[in-house]
Amino acid sequence: MASEFQALLGDRGRVYAPKTLEELAEVAAGLSGAPPAIIAVHGGDGTLHRAVAALGRAFGEAPIPALALLGGGTMNVVGASLGIRERATTFVSAIIDSVANDRPLATVRRRCLRIGDTLGFIFGNGLMANFLGEYYGTGKYGPARATWLLLRGVGSALINGPFIHKLFKRFEGTIEVDGQLLERTTFIGVSAATVREVGLGFKLNHRADDDVERFGVLAIHGRPAALIPDFWAVHAGRGIAPKRAFSAVASTLKIVPRAASMAYTIDGDLYKGEGELTISVGPHISFVKPPAALIVAPRRDTMNATR
Repeated sequence: MASEFQALLGDRGRVYAPKTLEELAEVAAGLSGAPPAIIAVHGGDGTLHRAVAALGRAFGEAPIPALALLGGGTMNVVGASLGIRERATTFVSAIIDSVANDRPLATVRRRCLRIGDTLGFIFGNGLMANFLGEYYGTGKYGPARATWLLLRGVGSALINGPFIHKLFKRFEGTIEVDGQLLERTTFIGVSAATVREVGLGFKLNHRADDDVERFGVLAIHGRPAALIPDFWAVHAGRGIAPKRAFSAVASTLKIVPRAASMAYTIDGDLYKGEGELTISVGPHISFVKPPAALIVAPRRDTMNATR
């Protein structure tokens, strides 16, 4: 793919294929010294998370250039949530053509999350981290594997089987949303996101679009079997019923686990941290829209034009 991209770009751009996080940091530092008009990222949500985190550290307070999401992962949740579903080479060709012909590129703007000392778009502990632990367990990834686990979980919930208890192992700790402490201290899972989807079209973080300058928060506390009626509501974007989950739009989220450590996920990557974790709004990211949505003269009060 790197060779194919470079052939398309010619002398208009450069392709980087870092093999380690250290190499990625070096690439990001180089780009911050001479920022390009657009940085295209080929890979899934984890790749995007690592790339944005490296760029955020390298650019500091300076704005990160517009990003073009070329997909390439197994799920591509962030891109799907933003309506960016274009074949990578088609997208790159369209960008090259627009820049060569001095046509502005329409973008969609989002905040990312600042999660501790890194950046991302989707955070989750409890159920979300437990599900991904099972998802990655066999080394086989993709929508089919995710669908199988989802259906297995529903079946186990109906018979109160052991798998659902493993998947829904509860998180215990305190949750503070914009300075307000939640009364409950036991949750199926806590999520924060600036995009709605979590995979397979399920819009678990249904309030992520309510305010693009903040992020959606979801703290699920209902019993596993009681959540089955919410299954299609979540897929349709209506969210989990308020009696089974707390939801809000926030600027800060503080999580203090009762245990010594906490497993969580950022954009599909699994982490284990110790002690308190604070999540806040991160820098703005402008995402280039796919070719079908390119606009010659976008309104500047609703979107940014990137050249």
